[in-house]
Amino acid sequence: MHATKAALLPQTAKSARTQSLRHHLALEALMAGRGNGQLLTDLIRVVYVTWYLQLAGFRATDLEIYQEAERALARCGARGMEENIWKIDQSDAMAIEHVLALHDWQLEHAPVSAMLDAQKRLTRFAQSSKVSPWQQIDA
Repeated sequence: MHATKAALLPQTAKSARTQSLRHHLALEALMAGRGNGQLLTDLIRVVYVTWYLQLAGFRATDLEIYQEAERALARCGARGMEENIWKIDQSDAMAIEHVLALHDWQLEHAPVSAMLDAQKRLTRFAQSSKVSPWQQIDA
């Protein structure tokens, strides 16, 4: 199957900016204590898609950054489920901000086909029994 020309190019600058803004606003809302489970889920998806794009060769950061972001989001989720307070503490936000900055670059540079592949990998992960996408690396 041949990829279309559009799939070989990055998404439009407008689309990349729109997605980036949505991700950063989700984080800001959660930091302000005005978030919800959907915003949290969106950020979890971004962290995992960024990881898969990194594995595909689109820039990199340390595994520990992803793990810190994942733990911060897990704490937020636990608080949200227990107390209905969907908040990310400022001290937890740094790792998430780091991942979002990396993902912003990926949104501008990775071809649409790589984005679609990362989404497919995320779907396979979500259907698996793994706790996180880097579980095999931790072992």
